Amino acid sequence: MFNKGYTLIELLAVISIISIVVVVSPVTRNIYRTAETIITVRNIMMDMRWARYKAIDDNINIKVKVYRSDNIYQKDKNFKSDYIIYKEKDNKLIKKGTFPGYLILYKNLNETRITADYYDRIEFKADGTALHGTIGLKYGTKIYKIVVSQLGRVRLAK
Repeated sequence: MFNKGYTLIELLAVISIISIVVVVSPVTRNIYRTAETIITVRNIMMDMRWARYKAIDDNINIKVKVYRSDNIYQKDKNFKSDYIIYKEKDNKLIKKGTFPGYLILYKNLNETRITADYYDRIEFKADGTALHGTIGLKYGTKIYKIVVSQLGRVRLAK
């Protein structure tokens, strides 16, 4: 006597909910990745500032090497790009970090894309000065530039 099935209103409600989820999903992912990029840039800046203070404290020269892609110096299979902080004298690793693989690496303020395996122009001297350089991380159309001045100051360029 009763037919089993769904009414037209139930079907329309389910279709509308699915379409809302499909429309909102890319926007949410974009907001998440933008926030993740900002956090990553700030973490790299903090690590570089730490490297400068470490160079002054230990009276040594410290270099920063940023890799363009994953799996160059270690087999970690996390598909994230890496950077390392190491002593210049004996190439001893002091600290390492990662950043998302979807970020594109740039150098200099004129936004030159890095095509080599890594970028290693940034070096902190024992007296607190630095061999200046710029690292840019691009997501979408925005490039976040971390600038290291000759005086050793690490800042985010606008």
